[in-house]
Amino acid sequence: MLSLTGAGLFAAGCSAGKPEKSVPAAPPAPDPETVMRNRSATASRTLLGQYDAVLARHPAAAQQLRPLREAVAEHVKAFAGASAAPPAAAAVSADRGAAVKALAAAELRTAAAHTASLDTAPAELARLLASVAAAGAVHAYLLTGGTDR
Repeated sequence: MLSLTGAGLFAAGCSAGKPEKSVPAAPPAPDPETVMRNRSATASRTLLGQYDAVLARHPAAAQQLRPLREAVAEHVKAFAGASAAPPAAAAVSADRGAAVKALAAAELRTAAAHTASLDTAPAELARLLASVAAAGAVHAYLLTGGTDR
């Protein structure tokens, strides 16, 4: 009986003497919420990189920027956990005021990106996105002292 079973397994694995070509299965489509979280984490991670670049160029701004930078780091964790390091940021102005103003603009762009996802996000993620977007708007206000951005 064992020999029949072995022969049956051998026959099932062969097709007219030609080896079967295996077609790799397409990966499953990513979960839309995961895609949103990753996109939001990337936006916040990019902003975190910009904070780091400004702090590296203007260490005297640390007292003003460090608390806001730490809040952005928490946003990254909230979206995706403490994963990859922030990407390299663009060049930072040698003028501290201009660098901080550019950082405020980056905060507003990031807040707008989070806000844009609100209408399609699941309820829990939408609350997080709204909270982080509001924090970004407050950060921009604090960075500019409420002046015209």
